Amino acid sequence: MSGLKPIIFYDIPCVVQGQPWSPNTMKTRYCLTFKGLPFQTVWLEFPDIKPFYEQHSLAPTTLLDIKGNPTPVDTLPIIMDPNTNRLITDSFTIAQYLDEQYPDTPKVLPNNTAALVHVFQTAFHNAMMDASLLACFRGVQKLNPVSKEYYIRTRGEQFGIPWEQFASPEKREQQVNALRAACDTMDGWYATSSGQFILGDTPCFADFMVAGLYKWIQYCFEEWEEVKIWNGGRWRRLVEATDRYLDCSK
Repeated sequence: MSGLKPIIFYDIPCVVQGQPWSPNTMKTRYCLTFKGLPFQTVWLEFPDIKPFYEQHSLAPTTLLDIKGNPTPVDTLPIIMDPNTNRLITDSFTIAQYLDEQYPDTPKVLPNNTAALVHVFQTAFHNAMMDASLLACFRGVQKLNPVSKEYYIRTRGEQFGIPWEQFASPEKREQQVNALRAACDTMDGWYATSSGQFILGDTPCFADFMVAGLYKWIQYCFEEWEEVKIWNGGRWRRLVEATDRYLDCSK
């Protein structure tokens, strides 16, 4: 869009230069590209996220139960919009902001669906819960060393088990079955739609949430060759249909 300064988008790098790693930050990358908004990526390794929050006096985005204690956690994505001089955290809040601040761009939360998509987000996270340990174990392999060390240490604290127990060989079948069950649940949601996406023929934030997960699986999981043919190939098609909005050139 002419006349706009590029939005600064803070993302997590990985071992492939310029390739996004986090399914959480991918949601915002999809949104920015879908809307045609100019943006520029600034890469932050995991240990640099908390100091960034402290430097800019940002409130933590979530609370996690770590060793029985609710613990504030600082996460990406973050955007800094130089057109309004605002820093926005949390992917859902960013989506709402972009829709409100740039009303002439395509909506990612169209037709007053924000509340429903927020409920969808909770259901999505619940569906993936039993596959969380496998997801952590597979995903960390693509992080840069400084982030990998941080991620292994903090996820061990979060889940309260040694890292080597996250995805031991004897657990693989059970964990892949949990991932399959999550895919089947999401397939049931999509089967009720009249189109390829959750609301029909045009993607919305809910689709970017799901597509980010499967793009991450494509990047990081050896199980992608299995996953991409599950549910009639739905997830391969979703990744292909949304790749046009995953602009990694900026």
